[in-house]
Amino acid sequence: MPFSTRISLYEQIEQARQRPLICYVTSIRPDASGSIAPDVLPQLIKQLDAIDPTSREVDFMVVSYGGDGIVAARIVSMLRERFNHVSVLVPYVAYSAATLIALGADEIIMHPYGNLGPVDPQLTYERLTQGGQIELISYGTEDLRNYLDFVRAEVGISDQEQLARAFELVCREIGSIPIGIARRSGQLSLSLGERLLGLHMKDGNKARAITETLSRSYHHHGYPLGLSEAADIGLPVVKAEGQVEELIWQVWQDIEEEMECNTPFDPIEIVFRNQEAAQRLRQVVELQNIPANIPPDMLQQLYNFVLQHIQLTPVNPVEYSNLLVTMESARCMSEFKVRGIINAARLPDMRIALNITRTYQGWTFNRRDRNA
Repeated sequence: MPFSTRISLYEQIEQARQRPLICYVTSIRPDASGSIAPDVLPQLIKQLDAIDPTSREVDFMVVSYGGDGIVAARIVSMLRERFNHVSVLVPYVAYSAATLIALGADEIIMHPYGNLGPVDPQLTYERLTQGGQIELISYGTEDLRNYLDFVRAEVGISDQEQLARAFELVCREIGSIPIGIARRSGQLSLSLGERLLGLHMKDGNKARAITETLSRSYHHHGYPLGLSEAADIGLPVVKAEGQVEELIWQVWQDIEEEMECNTPFDPIEIVFRNQEAAQRLRQVVELQNIPANIPPDMLQQLYNFVLQHIQLTPVNPVEYSNLLVTMESARCMSEFKVRGIINAARLPDMRIALNITRTYQGWTFNRRDRNA
């Protein structure tokens, strides 16, 4: 459903909670996901400017797999500079940088299906494979520390010289500078978590303990931290109940459907949705009346001859559009979309070649039509 159909849901939540609501969702669609990034900040400013200046409390609903932790801190800073009390609503997943946003809230309103997650930074580096291809390797800052812990505790190596050799292997694999970046990123994550919790939590030791737990205790960046477990580690979580529970889940389901989060972005599937393209690509060349006793070498030569004389079967370009990010409220909406075209052709060997060309990416802003 479009944004216009969600306005009534936002109004009902605001009426139930007696404060304005801003909803921020980055797509979790496989192969077409969005992330928390700096370009959302101007869109947040538009949302803040649309709120009654006398409002001193705000709800910020978020669904995201994460992104830039610094942007998460800036979002919290902008909200807290504007309002005396900030609540974060979590209907589904709020991982990594989205968890950092939640840490900066006075209270976290969680749906029973909602999850927070660890805040250990995830890094990526490029390396060349034996075939000369570029391979992207992702790792967490805790992976480096756990590698050396494994060498010491599980392998049983305690000699300093051998430990140094083990560390050299990591340096050759990743590089010394990326390891330094990983260390600094880990320190930044701890610092951000403490600072965000410290905005509303007076006990500094408790804030540090919570941050260290979220950084080091779960052994997987995608660990789902439910409401009960979040409360157990000391986070200010509250269960969404009654009408609010139902409404925030309806909002998420509506956006989830619009973003097609349950359907991986598959270019060949999109091409085959087009009837004309599908019909042309299904056409194959059949070799008939070939003698059964033809020698294998002559049969291969025949196949090669036919393949050389088969023409490519191109189809007209097929358009696609992906909604990657939305920030919306009962007052206005910003959305980030990517659009492009998919070119497909049937090759002589019957394989289908695809080429994806992005033709547009950017934000659009719309104010609510009060007369609609």
